[in-house]
Amino acid sequence: MLLTGAFNLLGVLAGLNSIYFTRFELKRMRELVGKMQLKPASLADRIEALFRLSPEQAAGEFGSLVEETRQLVHAAFPALELPMPFPADACQQRWSRRRFPEQQRRA
Repeated sequence: MLLTGAFNLLGVLAGLNSIYFTRFELKRMRELVGKMQLKPASLADRIEALFRLSPEQAAGEFGSLVEETRQLVHAAFPALELPMPFPADACQQRWSRRRFPEQQRRA
């Protein structure tokens, strides 16, 4: 999920900066981030650090990056509404392997 989040964050920022972005560019992330005029401070360092932090710390730092990115998007497009289904720093529970009642075997 963290890698997907990093891709999505870079995609939003690339769009905000009118820069073409594909997933393979993560290998050259610093070059991509260097082209961006609008970005959170120390973006490349912070994204790389996400993968070295504990899950709780990574979620908090990623939430900060998401919120800073939302502020940049809002500054560029004030009329755009950016609802979020849950707070940026919220940790979601892992999926359980429990079956739903209709999927349980009948005896």
